[in-house]
Amino acid sequence: MSKPIKPKFEGLLQRVRSALILLPFVIAPVFFGGWSFTALLALAGFLMAREWGAILGAPKASAQVLGGLSVMILTFGLWMGAQEALALCFVCVGLAASVALWRGERLSPVAGGLLYIALPLVTAQYFREDALGMLVVGYVLVSVWAVDIFAMFTGKLVGGPKLAPVISPNKTWSGLLGGMFGAGLGGGLTFLVVVGFGFGQADFVALLIMAPLLAICAQGADLFESAIKRKFNVKDSGDIIPGHGGLLDRVDGLIGVLIVLLGVVWLRGDSVSQSLWIW
Repeated sequence: MSKPIKPKFEGLLQRVRSALILLPFVIAPVFFGGWSFTALLALAGFLMAREWGAILGAPKASAQVLGGLSVMILTFGLWMGAQEALALCFVCVGLAASVALWRGERLSPVAGGLLYIALPLVTAQYFREDALGMLVVGYVLVSVWAVDIFAMFTGKLVGGPKLAPVISPNKTWSGLLGGMFGAGLGGGLTFLVVVGFGFGQADFVALLIMAPLLAICAQGADLFESAIKRKFNVKDSGDIIPGHGGLLDRVDGLIGVLIVLLGVVWLRGDSVSQSLWIW
């Protein structure tokens, strides 16, 4: 007779089941790219906009405008190129902020939502357009998933001092260190698959340094969303994914990593894959 699952691992098992069910619906669009990947991002943008509005207690119209603008920007990126869509995203942020200030409304529902939702989504679209786009997006996903998995297991098994007890009582320093190790492992293995074993030592060392930093970014982005939910007294962004909560609850770390990597690419001024892998 099998032993019962310890209570602290019951939720983890449910999360694993849900993740395995959802995984094929993510992998296939990443592999094929083009309209299928854009459709996945657009669907995510619509759902994330609805959850963002619910967290902030914003009118439904604000969430609808945010979702519509996100889908429009992604559609524009599919037709005209994601780099142009990134520029359009910032134009829309400026216009949304101007309208909100003129009407005496909050900036966060639409203008802030565009930065938090549309920007990382069109960044993913931009990364996928690279010559090695499928592998770049895979690298980002594997790194962030590794952070989540290793942080969760390490935090539950080791425990210890809390990372940010006021904002997120379940997160621990041991979980952060486990996530950093997981990001280094996932990023390193992905690098070996993409670049092969004929890499320059400096490139590999730079990636091993960057991967744990991305883990910190992922955890920071997770805490950022937790702080917003705590401010508005919201437990989960939604209940669309059994065992996971809302979509924003699952991609908050990915949002932070995509925005940081976009900054790295812009600062280095090369193609996406070369900016991330060739140092």
